[in-house]
Amino acid sequence: MVQTLVSTADPAAQPPRNLMPESERILSLCRETRSVAEISAELKIPLGVTQVLLSDLADQGLVYIHPTITGHSPSENQVLERALRGLERLFQ
Repeated sequence: MVQTLVSTADPAAQPPRNLMPESERILSLCRETRSVAEISAELKIPLGVTQVLLSDLADQGLVYIHPTITGHSPSENQVLERALRGLERLFQ
């Protein structure tokens, strides 16, 4: 899901030396909780690629993928508020 939130598992930890540059950038971005869509937009890479990179990082225990609300999709207002916050961060 594009609105799924992601953060680093341990913001103080140094990234492993063998990470791809995109994965290092994701870890840097995720020191603050971000959505998959925000990460994809910031890196200028397709959502599918972002999801694969995030999955690999999660498998390594480097990022935490926050659970979504079970049984309910986020309301339209929540999605719009997240998008607005992401846009505000991009233009600051």
